[in-house]
Amino acid sequence: MRIIGGEYGGRRIIAPKGKNIRPTTDRMRETIFNILSHSSGEFEGANILDVFAGSGAMGLEALSRGAAHATFFDKDRSALQLVKKNIDLLDALDKSTIKYVTAPIFPPAQKTFDFIFLDPPYNLDIISDTLSALSKNNYFADNAMVIAEYSPDTDFVFPDYFDVIKEKTYGDARFSFLKKLS
Repeated sequence: MRIIGGEYGGRRIIAPKGKNIRPTTDRMRETIFNILSHSSGEFEGANILDVFAGSGAMGLEALSRGAAHATFFDKDRSALQLVKKNIDLLDALDKSTIKYVTAPIFPPAQKTFDFIFLDPPYNLDIISDTLSALSKNNYFADNAMVIAEYSPDTDFVFPDYFDVIKEKTYGDARFSFLKKLS
């Protein structure tokens, strides 16, 4: 696993291990970030929230492309340890926050986020609940972009305060790109 573009481009990070783990591949991550660059502009100075962080690859990719700060949430302590190792590999500790959080139960936001990545385990149907809890706790910046990854066998009706910009299916993953309406 490696960072695709930006300051850390080409640098390796540690992939999670386990039979139920499915990290977003380098190729899928590259496609996601190309879509984001064309639909919502640059990451320069953005605040990133990587919920269900796993390895932290999505938030780290955003940092590599100029984001100011990334916050990583996960309820799995071993995943958070992996995120910490990957942050250390990239020497990005000063631009990162790691928090033990069990979604969809969130503390009130300390700041708002421009880009939010949601990649819950496919067997959990919690994307809608997660979006509602994030909204209730004021996590969204004006015009925030949410990238949700889920099984293509699952159909979601996203809350009406989002505009679905694009949906893409790659193998066993579907991505929805949502823009928060002001």
